[in-house]
Amino acid sequence: KMDEAYTDSGVMVNSGSFDGLDNVKGKVSVTELLTKEGKGQKEETFRIRDWGISRQRYWGCPIPIIYCDKCGAVPVPEAELPVLLPEDVDFKSGGLSPLESSKDFLHVDCPKCGGEAKRETDTMDTFVDSSWYFLRYTSIGNEKLPFDKDEANYWMPVDQYIGGIEHAVMHLLYARFFTKALRDIGLLDFDEPFKNLLTQGMVCKETMKCDEHGYLSPEESEEGVCTHCGKKATVGAVEKMSKSKKNTIDPDHIIKRYGADTTRLFSLFAAPPERDLDWNEDGVEGSFRFLSRVWRLLDGCVDELKKVEAYSSGPLSKESSELHSFTHKTIERVTNDVEKRFHFNTAISAIMELTNKLYQFEQKGQEERSVAKEAIEALILMLSPFAPHISEELWQMLGHSEAVFNTPWPVHDPEALKTDTVTLIVQVNGKMRGKVEVASGAGKDAVSDVVLSDEKIKEWVEGKELVKFIYVPDKLANLVVK
Repeated sequence: KMDEAYTDSGVMVNSGSFDGLDNVKGKVSVTELLTKEGKGQKEETFRIRDWGISRQRYWGCPIPIIYCDKCGAVPVPEAELPVLLPEDVDFKSGGLSPLESSKDFLHVDCPKCGGEAKRETDTMDTFVDSSWYFLRYTSIGNEKLPFDKDEANYWMPVDQYIGGIEHAVMHLLYARFFTKALRDIGLLDFDEPFKNLLTQGMVCKETMKCDEHGYLSPEESEEGVCTHCGKKATVGAVEKMSKSKKNTIDPDHIIKRYGADTTRLFSLFAAPPERDLDWNEDGVEGSFRFLSRVWRLLDGCVDELKKVEAYSSGPLSKESSELHSFTHKTIERVTNDVEKRFHFNTAISAIMELTNKLYQFEQKGQEERSVAKEAIEALILMLSPFAPHISEELWQMLGHSEAVFNTPWPVHDPEALKTDTVTLIVQVNGKMRGKVEVASGAGKDAVSDVVLSDEKIKEWVEGKELVKFIYVPDKLANLVVK
């Protein structure tokens, strides 16, 4: 029984000839049929509204219009463009535009009749500038045109745009509108300014409020008490950090105590960039401890590591091969998380896992030290965008003269990702019940023998009939029993 219509993605049912179709594709097919039979047609709905661009502010582009009692609204002659903002303005002139306070700016001669006239004192909304500024970047030296068409077509559109959620509603809407309008009049050959968009989440924190003194900053509320009157403050909702709510954080005190690297790492590790980050300083200590572990990891063996070259090729023992493979899996994960997904938190998590692996690895001889050095160098390079200062120190400790930020990013070796064995997840009736080690690329029969002989799995299948054995090579085994 359904209380309301199902509006998410799915498969169409009870829909005649459309049964089994993906509902998104089905909408198109249904519309095409209705159009063919003359019972309906496809329509696009636009919700474009007029945009009032004038603002009673000083900062903005002056609107190049002059008002004359005799001639009406007259454009400023092209030879007098651009109209420059005056510097003798009074910003305390009540509700009027600051430009009205500049008499030299306000009073001019009419370009048509030469009589007394007045300039427009409103300025344009700054969104007018931000709607096309990226095009100017392609032709910064051009003194005759806002931008050169060939140069704009060469550099644009932007591959990746990163901005807050407010940008998606206002700035990006206007930027798309301007771009399409410029395309329509022949100044551009493309109609979208940005290929990809990453919308950043907001940094949020709980608010504190005093009945007498209103919102309180962290410095004005000590242990839940207002420092002005001594009364108990009320803890409010977790909201976007803003000056008006006084729930902003000055990172200086964290930097002074833990350093800039810890502050950066904590901020990036706390949440994916597209989600809101609830500020909680308990995680700062954890980030500091991790960086301390990385430092101790190298500090305890740096003299021995400087005597060997980082591993590049050759036969390895089982333990060394596992670390070598894990290092290159980490490089692949971190590279994808940083370059493609922008998931810095999972990239940092992968670096932490490699650090743990190195602590478990025993450097018994030259081979092990060589493989460990390869792993540690990769770790430092991958850590450097998140914690550049400690990474630079560690890089120099290893004896490198080239700065870490000038060193190429590590590249994973596909051959190193191939392992002799894989860890297989085992499910019973769709629920995970254990893991087993099997030979990489093993067949279904061989895997079935290993799975059914595992003690943990036996507990879930003993005394039951095995109906089906489903095997996804090198990934999953699912036993259907009754």
